[in-house]
Amino acid sequence: MIIKNARMMDPVTGLDERGALLLTDGRIQRILKADEEQEIEELCKTNEVIDARGAVTAPGLWDVHVHFRDPGFTYKEDIFTGAGVAAAGGFTTVVMMANTKPAIDSVETLDEVLRRAGKTRIHVLSCGTISKGLKGEELTDMPLLKEHGAVGFTDDGIPLKDAEFVKQAMEMAVAVGLPLSFHEEDPAYISQSGINHGAASRYYGIEG
Repeated sequence: MIIKNARMMDPVTGLDERGALLLTDGRIQRILKADEEQEIEELCKTNEVIDARGAVTAPGLWDVHVHFRDPGFTYKEDIFTGAGVAAAGGFTTVVMMANTKPAIDSVETLDEVLRRAGKTRIHVLSCGTISKGLKGEELTDMPLLKEHGAVGFTDDGIPLKDAEFVKQAMEMAVAVGLPLSFHEEDPAYISQSGINHGAASRYYGIEG
């Protein structure tokens, strides 16, 4: 198969020009640039042709914050439906958040979600939680979770309110070389959720 007339983009190499991709068994064999037009036309004679004029070809996209809700909330989404939608949108790698039920705070839960993730058509990675049970009180075993495949840590959706605990989490994250993702919000300042406090909230009589 040859995909021609696409705008080819690759942020790693800086490629950004029109050309063609030659594929064999679903894998890219050659990248042909616009100045190889004669060779492109020759290849078009012996291959299935997709004219991608007006479209862009690029490496697969990454989404580092997805909720596949598995385990515990699969009535909303699961790893397989989420991965299918991601693939349809051009995403080849995604990172799942850990605020599931049970939360991904143990090796057993992490191993299970990654086992299921391994059966999808894309790369599905997962974070572990920062705190056990999403309670913001006790750190998870970050080194062990990293060893079993966690790519970061987050209590996503639940703010951590203890500054000393956050400091400990940051120090451990540095030690294991993985990022933390925080839900930055202090519930003490939220009277009613859904709107920021300001002119609009005052006008409508909502504290925000």
